[in-house]
Amino acid sequence: MHFLPFRLPLAKDEYMTDGKPHLVAAWMLSILVLAHMSTANHAHAANETNARNQFSVEATQYGTAVQVSVRTTVKAPLALIWNTLTDYDHLAQFIPGMKKSRLIERQGRVAVIEQSGYAHVWFFHFPIDVTVEVTEHPSSAIRVRLLKGNLKRLEGHYEIEKIADGLYALRWSGTIEPGVAVPGFLATDLMRKNISEQFLGMVDEIERRAALAVPISPLEPETMSR
Repeated sequence: MHFLPFRLPLAKDEYMTDGKPHLVAAWMLSILVLAHMSTANHAHAANETNARNQFSVEATQYGTAVQVSVRTTVKAPLALIWNTLTDYDHLAQFIPGMKKSRLIERQGRVAVIEQSGYAHVWFFHFPIDVTVEVTEHPSSAIRVRLLKGNLKRLEGHYEIEKIADGLYALRWSGTIEPGVAVPGFLATDLMRKNISEQFLGMVDEIERRAALAVPISPLEPETMSR
């Protein structure tokens, strides 16, 4: 938002022309118009980013590990939400801070994924290079655990809960422990910021795909068995 500079007039000539204070009136009118436009734009943006408005995050540090829980509500078909969460080969296209994501193995509902990227807060930049195992519980949950990489610990899960037709609560809860020393006063902020940005990137992509209004069929039996 941009604010016009405000100052008191120094002399009558600054606001009077032909003896009429129309410049002041015009200036005040423009302020009212801008304020109305700003309010309208804010309301419009709120309608367009409902999932972000419903977003909440909690982060707690336990020693050198940080537990982060994030939540929002998403208006989209369940199959679309699930397909976005499990679009492993394309996650790097819409998840902030992720440079690579590649499915390297799958056995039924269990998949192995290589991922790399970074986390950062303020002046601290931390590279991430991991291989994780995900266990899918179709239409309800995805559990993640670290197999190898430069983190000491990474475990967590997505949960999807139906609120109403076409409206779902989406949650992520997990624990992350960096493999390198992170200053204590930075660790919680680092993980809170990183997980929040990645979660909201996922939510934005779900909403983007939903806005395309491409028909999504219910989860097929073969998908449900993954």
